[in-house]
Parts: sequence; C-alpha cells; structure tokens
Amino acid sequence: MRLTYPSFILCACTLLFTAAVNAQVPSGADGELSKALASSKPGQQINAPQLNLTTTSTPIIELTRTPIDGPQFLLSDMPEYFHIGNGIAMQERVSAGTVRLYTYHVPTPASPKKKISAVIENLGNEPLIFKFTRYAFPTPGSYYQKVAKEGMTDFFKAAPPFKRARRLKPGERMVIDPQMDKYITKKDDLVHAWHEFTISQGARITVFQADPEDNPLTVIDTLPKLPRQFKDHPRSGAGRGLFKQADYLVTPAEKDHVYDTADGIKQLILADGKRDTWMTGYDHIADLPTTNKGNYGAIYNIKINWKSSDKRNLALIAYTPEGTGKWCQNRAMVLKVNHGSQRGGTIQIPSKNITWKQFPEVVLIQNFARKANKEIQTIELTYTPPGASCLPIPFVLVPYDPNP
Repeated sequence: MRLTYPSFILCACTLLFTAAVNAQVPSGADGELSKALASSKPGQQINAPQLNLTTTSTPIIELTRTPIDGPQFLLSDMPEYFHIGNGIAMQERVSAGTVRLYTYHVPTPASPKKKISAVIENLGNEPLIFKFTRYAFPTPGSYYQKVAKEGMTDFFKAAPPFKRARRLKPGERMVIDPQMDKYITKKDDLVHAWHEFTISQGARITVFQADPEDNPLTVIDTLPKLPRQFKDHPRSGAGRGLFKQADYLVTPAEKDHVYDTADGIKQLILADGKRDTWMTGYDHIADLPTTNKGNYGAIYNIKINWKSSDKRNLALIAYTPEGTGKWCQNRAMVLKVNHGSQRGGTIQIPSKNITWKQFPEVVLIQNFARKANKEIQTIELTYTPPGASCLPIPFVLVPYDPNP
C-alpha cells in the first residue's frame, strides 16, 4: 500500500508509541525476581518494582461473569454506621432454600454499648427447619481488615459451630446467631458476619441495632426502619437488600482462551464496577432497586487455562495499585487456590501480616510449574471481594524462568 507523507508520519509515530509502551511492560520476571518468586510461599510479600504494574498500562485478560446456582443473598451494609441510634438496617423476605446473609455494621459512636443482631421469623404455615451450612462471626474490633480477614477465613472453612438444626413454629421468631446477639459492642467496633443456612419455609430476616437489654424478638416491632443514608452522614456503605444471584463462574471472555506464558504479563481485574459490574437487587425497606457496590459477599469461581510454549513457569500474584488514596493503601484478603508448586487451599493474603502495602509490594498467591506431559493446565480460585479493603485488587499472571 502506498503511504502519503502525513500517513507515513502517523504510522511512524504510532509504532514509536507502541514500542515505548511495550518497553514499559515486562514480558515476565527478571532473574532476581524469578528467584524470589520460585522460593516464596503462598501469601508471601515480595518487592517487585521491575514489573511496573498499573491498572491502565498492564495488559488485561478480559473476563466474563456467568451466574451459577447459589443461595439467595442478603446484604446488610447500609447505613453502615448507626449514626442516629437504634433501628432496622435491613428487612427482607426469603423463600425456602439456601440463604447467605452478609452483615457489615458499626454501632452508634456516641453510645458504644449496643448490640447488632439478626432475627428470622417463620412466615409459613408449617414448621421451619433452620440449619447452618457456613458460618463466620469473628470478634468485632476496630482493626477492620483483621476482622474481615478472620470472617473470610471462617466462611471458607465451612465448619459452622451450630451443627444441629433448629425448628420454628409458624409465626415464631428466633435470633439467627446467639453469639452475635450476646456481643456488646465497643466504640468503633466492626460487626462483620457471614451466615449461610437452609430453611424449609418462607421467612423474614431483620438486621438491627438495639440496646443490650432489649428483647431481640420483640424490639423489632417498635424500631424505626432506617434510611439508606443520613442527611449529615452521606457515607452509607455498599448497599442493602435482597439479591437473587451471588455466585459466579469467571472465565476469559474469549471462548476457549488459553493463556500462554509466551504472551507475557497479564492481569485480571474483578469487582471494579466497570469491567465487572455491581450486583443488582431490591431494597424492600426503601422500595427501590439497589446495588452492591463492591460485590461483597459474592463468590467468584475463577478458572483460567494456561500453557507454556516458552517453557517458563507461572506465578499468580496480587497487588494494590499506586495512587489510590490515604485509606486504600493497605489491603487484605483471603481466597482459595488449587495446588501448584506449593500446596493450595485457603490462603491468607498476606500470610504473616494482616495487610500488604501498595505497589511495588506484591503478594504471591501460588506458583505453577510447567509440566512436560500436560500441555494445558488450569488455575482455579475461589474469591470474594474483601470487606474493609478498597477495590479492585488486580491479580497478575507473571511468567518466570524456572532456572534463573
């Protein structure tokens, strides 16, 4: 094709720009970083400035989020702080089946001795059988990332302390979690709980703040239903209400995509509200549609197929982007990863500290070694966006030399 002079200049500039950008994006780890990745264990913090990671310049594998069978989901995180005193933060009806209730609240600052609790009422004409399937109620406290991390760990363990089923007569009420109901909060305590259970009848779930001496089974009849945010306190939390979908399969958007280490560093971005949109539901207190700004309480089942045509190994890491503001520099999470070069399972990110800092610090999730007898392998993650940490938290695939 013949190029005119202006077109030639344009193409030359484009090539120079592309080369400059590509020069800033490493194709993998260098020798020093390869050694660090190969010798690290899941959850270990690593200094990796040479990766030049950013959410805008580092290449992205586009993903698709497909709903899969899961529980009805209830979110109670709005208003996040009970600024004006006692009241009902969330009240929703659910059907027979499995329910996941995610609670994230801080008590009234001026009166720290409160309790934040949840009550279930049998709305059916037959006895309701209630049984926990998963449970997490870490001791509330003011180190929010610690409380959130403990909650995620217990939830992934799927070992509820209340193993017996409970029975409710038609119209009868009970507290969902006796331990949570007994806890008397202190100033700035974060009450963070995961309650997943099965019920045999339709029911109503109420999450509320009350005084310690109040009877939880009757006080909800007189407590005010709180607005989603207060006039003098616009900071109101991620959302509240009933969401019909909360469990997802996450795979590359390109059908049958197989990541190749020869393609260089690639990142996965989830729960950013843009590429991965917020969950939508309905808030029956406000009688309005609602969103979960953070997709907190959702479970992502992530599967990425990969191969190594250049005979390099692969590290999966996480990082906190630079320039995210004062309150977003330190993050923490818990996830499950399949076996790789190290044993998989539930991994604390990071493992030796509560949080990690923004880039150039990164945290290893897992190493995966190339197998000569298996061309295509799979990375499997179970992830939930972590409460008390800013989002998104990008995951990065980093090829590295197994013999640096």
